Amino acid sequence: MSLDLKSGSTSQLNRKVTAVGTVGEVGQLFTVYESNWKCGKCGQDNYASRRRCYRCRGHKPEGENFVMDPALAALQSGETIQWKEAIDPTSYQVYYYNQATGQTQWERPVELGPAPHATGWFGRGQSGTAAALMYAKRDEDYLKRPARKQKEFIDTTKYHTEGNDQYNIWYGRYLGDHEVKGKERAPERCVLDRDAGYTRADNKAGSEAVKKKHKRFFCVHFSHGACAKGEDCTYFHRVPTLVDDARCEELFDCFGRQRHNKHRDDMSGVGSFMKPCRTLFVGGLLKQQYDSPKEHEEAIWKHFGEWGEVENVNVIQRLSIAFVRYRVRTSAEFAKEAMTGQALDRGEIIDIRWAHDDPNPVAQDAIDRANKDALFALMQAKGISLQDTGFNYPAEYDMPAAKRVRGADGQDLLEQDPSLAYPDTDAQYQQQVQPQQQQADGQQVFQTASGKVMTEDEYIAYCQQYYGASSSSSSAQNNDPTATVDSSSSSSSNGSNDSAVGAATSSTAPSTTSSAPDAGTWEEFVDDATGATYYFNEATGESSWGSAPPSS
Repeated sequence: MSLDLKSGSTSQLNRKVTAVGTVGEVGQLFTVYESNWKCGKCGQDNYASRRRCYRCRGHKPEGENFVMDPALAALQSGETIQWKEAIDPTSYQVYYYNQATGQTQWERPVELGPAPHATGWFGRGQSGTAAALMYAKRDEDYLKRPARKQKEFIDTTKYHTEGNDQYNIWYGRYLGDHEVKGKERAPERCVLDRDAGYTRADNKAGSEAVKKKHKRFFCVHFSHGACAKGEDCTYFHRVPTLVDDARCEELFDCFGRQRHNKHRDDMSGVGSFMKPCRTLFVGGLLKQQYDSPKEHEEAIWKHFGEWGEVENVNVIQRLSIAFVRYRVRTSAEFAKEAMTGQALDRGEIIDIRWAHDDPNPVAQDAIDRANKDALFALMQAKGISLQDTGFNYPAEYDMPAAKRVRGADGQDLLEQDPSLAYPDTDAQYQQQVQPQQQQADGQQVFQTASGKVMTEDEYIAYCQQYYGASSSSSSAQNNDPTATVDSSSSSSSNGSNDSAVGAATSSTAPSTTSSAPDAGTWEEFVDDATGATYYFNEATGESSWGSAPPSS
């Protein structure tokens, strides 16, 4: 069974053009490509992003030669694009819907143009192809037949632990996960048209029941072309689809192996769940064995497109390497195992690892914008409205001026960073600190911050309960855990909050102690803050509420 996985308007883009940016509205991002240019002096082909010739340093011709597609044409003409991205809240896969007709589909419409140059968390698929439906239809056909036994016997001496290439001569064996020894060509290869089919994991009629935990995963030996169980295997013998990817947990790969927190230093292994990757690094290519770069890239598309929907293939001919990006993570995981140690059309043995993030600024911008789009789509899928609330301040409301913010050195921070400005609302919420003293039946009363009203004697008893035998209004304000006595200078003629005596007694709470042999004379004072009478001994520095202590 053959699949035309490269039909569509964007399949030839990355051969003669260069991605120069990502544009579009939220949910409608697409990549803008510009044709590469040839130097008129030396005939050197140059990327569109280069302003001078790579060989002779000649200048790039004036003007821009963008590749026109329906999305770019609609953007330039001001037309509305009806198609938009969305995320399925159950499978967390990107799909597309038409705002005018209500039509939905998994495949990226041609009207949206090519997907962003780098798609971040979620794959978008190729524009103008029906690859998702093709793979689903192919799996349906495979499940009509039993899986084939790829081997009658597995020779364990041909395998050793993955990541440990050292052979222990004492124990006479390797350690770890199995992989083919050395860098030789893999002895077997999975051929889907011949080997794929249903197994016990598919729960076909007449087959023995399989444990639930096995029904999520695929057979790693099948991907190597070396499963000796066939239809009796408890794992899937086919390639993952969008439905399978949605069912696979983030902590496991498609084969049921636990993923790690970080990638290995050599970017091999099962991958990272903290930094999921859908792009494979392919090394060991032999570009000189192919008649043209186009033929070389076609071979990569053919071999890697067998295992899942490929979004993009970027071949760097001068380095003989390539980067293959799949739409979903599980397809990349299956392809990594299936293609490790395999050969392409010219017999080269390729080396496959997980790829690092693309350092290209265009790709970095595309990742950032694509992830923001995905975040908005996820919020909408969860029922969170993104529409403007239309809030406006009342017509009579005047926005206060910005409050000045100064650093430790006294410099105005708003001059350095205006974004630190915030309204000065001190005048609106100024605390009222004037005491609420009342006269009831000729007796002075006090009201605490909590609203409790008490007479002078009750207030003295209240202070003695919390602060000892004697106290001051200032200490009560600073230490009372339940109520604060409102204090100000309402009795003062000039409205000041300070008084000579009050300032002298505010720093420490006075206490009554037994009189010393030379106790001095107690003098009567009135606290300007509360209006209460207290006594002060100038010789000892003591103060007391109520009546003067007896002199010695």
